[in-house]
Amino acid sequence: MTKVQMQEVFETYGHGEMYTRFQTPLYVTGLLDEVEEEQLEDFFDNIEISPHAFFDEFRFWFQYFSVTQRS
Repeated sequence: MTKVQMQEVFETYGHGEMYTRFQTPLYVTGLLDEVEEEQLEDFFDNIEISPHAFFDEFRFWFQYFSVTQRS
């Protein structure tokens, strides 16, 4: 997913400020590089994450959600 796509999804789900804070860690870790927009949208549809969450918390829940969707 591109940087612009990530930003749009975060903003659509009301997490624009979170994206601003996570922009660098998302780039450095490549967490969402190979992820489709729909998967991030599904995550936000199904997991309620605090707008004040730390990046490590977001990464944990996103990876947890991704693994559960594979089965």
